[in-house]
Amino acid sequence: MLAMLVMLQHFAADLAPMPLALAMVPFAAGSMAVRVFFALSGFVITEAVDCVYRDRPGAFLANRLLRIGPHFVLAVALSMLAHEFFRLAGGEHLWRSQPDFPPDAFAINNVLLNFLGIIPGADHRISYNFLDITWAVRVEMAFYLAMFGCVAIGRRLSSPRGFARLACGLSVLLLPAFWYASQGRGVTTLAHMPFFVFGSALYFATRGSRAGWLITALSVPGIVWQYWCYQARAVSWQGLPSSPIGNLVILAVLLGIMTILAFVRIDRGRGADQVMGNLTYPLYLYHEVVLIVLVTLIPNYSYSLFATGIVLSFAVAGVLMALVDPVVTFYRDLVRGRSLRRLSTAVTATAMGAVERT
Repeated sequence: MLAMLVMLQHFAADLAPMPLALAMVPFAAGSMAVRVFFALSGFVITEAVDCVYRDRPGAFLANRLLRIGPHFVLAVALSMLAHEFFRLAGGEHLWRSQPDFPPDAFAINNVLLNFLGIIPGADHRISYNFLDITWAVRVEMAFYLAMFGCVAIGRRLSSPRGFARLACGLSVLLLPAFWYASQGRGVTTLAHMPFFVFGSALYFATRGSRAGWLITALSVPGIVWQYWCYQARAVSWQGLPSSPIGNLVILAVLLGIMTILAFVRIDRGRGADQVMGNLTYPLYLYHEVVLIVLVTLIPNYSYSLFATGIVLSFAVAGVLMALVDPVVTFYRDLVRGRSLRRLSTAVTATAMGAVERT
């Protein structure tokens, strides 16, 4: 659902006819969805560390790179091809506000830096992003690196969850940096810290931890602060202002859904859920490639073009997921030490036992 909201926001702005665009653009559901994805990532990654990687920082980072890297590199390469197709085909516009891309976009240093775009700080040297949505993956990587450090140091502590203690301490120490980042200054990646904290603490809350509930609650003011700072700097689209209250409601509803689902066990449809979960990252990355190809071939905005973009994005994401994921999953299972299917069963059994004990 979160990936679909991102796609719909982009397609509304750059594929849909003006009436639909004007109706949807004030409600930045995709931007809110990305923030909730950070919270979801905080939950899922903390669970992975707690259940599998407490004493294995190298395996943790290797597994995350295997998940993020192959699809990202392929998406960047395909986006470059789509840009070149746009140039050769004489495309009229990439986005509504961007008729073309700069002539130095294909300079060798910019091309190479785009393939390294998920590294925190790499964006400062990139002159043109072939994959505009890389920023969110870069924020994810910063979180992974922080968690890697907490696991590497935490395993030397006497506490079995030393990584969690270190993460809490790190979050407190970074509060001043978060304050500046949320206002667009300093290390701006840190502006999203409260969302990761929310998700991580919520994981421990589901395990019956009172401290988890406390930290979850304490992260909410940070989330609201970050939102209002973001809203204050939001750039209007076609002179149309955004809806501060509407977007805040979207953010609250999405976080609420995630929080409720964290405590709900659903046995039916787990296979379909797994497939959709695997499709999320490819859909997020490849829908922008589809967008560039469509605006090259069909420069006129229409409802049919909007619908075609959605269908093609799912199709492309599904095909590339089927091609890439089996190989990646094989190596991820080697790093993990067991298959994800068997691990999910073991984690579920452990979680149910913890709930029963509390």
